[in-house]
Amino acid sequence: MNTAKYVYTTSDDFGDIAVIDEGEQRILSFGVGDEQSVQLRSEPHVLQHAYTQAMMLSLLFTQPKRVLLLGLGAGSLLSALHYSVAGVRIDAVEIRQSVIDVAKRYFRLPSSKKINLHCAEAGAFLAAGLAKKVDLIMTDLYTDNGMDEVQISEQFLDSCVAGLKVDGWLVLNCWGDIEDNAKLFKQLNKYFADLRCCESGDGNAVILAGRQRNVINKPDLRTLAAKLSPKVGFNLLPMLSRMHQVQH
Repeated sequence: MNTAKYVYTTSDDFGDIAVIDEGEQRILSFGVGDEQSVQLRSEPHVLQHAYTQAMMLSLLFTQPKRVLLLGLGAGSLLSALHYSVAGVRIDAVEIRQSVIDVAKRYFRLPSSKKINLHCAEAGAFLAAGLAKKVDLIMTDLYTDNGMDEVQISEQFLDSCVAGLKVDGWLVLNCWGDIEDNAKLFKQLNKYFADLRCCESGDGNAVILAGRQRNVINKPDLRTLAAKLSPKVGFNLLPMLSRMHQVQH
């Protein structure tokens, strides 16, 4: 049995932060029993949480040159994108400077001229407007109390649409299933031509929304997923089998 070892603890105005080693895993925690991020220390770019693996399904629909990440955590998604998408430019927004510092110090956050970290509230950052539109926005805004409701607000979604290219994709990590997010899907219908949902099996519903409808068929999606799997370091096919289109 692996024994948990506290590597670092601190607190800020938002609450507690802990870095914990458990076997080969390094965990970022915001509270007792919380796993905000999990990293395999030998392969920090290989995503460990099912919902983050589901979020990478977006790479089947877009080969992004510019990505905006809203919510950094330990930087798991940032590391995965930097490793698997050649030349990608990534802007990551995190409201807690303490979290950014911990990600740099303890979670082998990649350093590159093509990576920019911003300490800001995600909604305000978006509302201020992006210098350049992006191909992909991934939003994973959580606190120790659960999902940050800002990421499903109408103003937030308006700002996401404004920041996306005409063929861009928005990926949201939400609680529950399709029924729990019916209101959100109704809002997304106003802006997006392609809506898909992957219930990742860990209580999360990952929503993928494309500005333009993607017409690639299921066999071709499976072929793409099989080719992409070695790049991301895990098998995308199980998550692909959980994804389905949401009817307009």
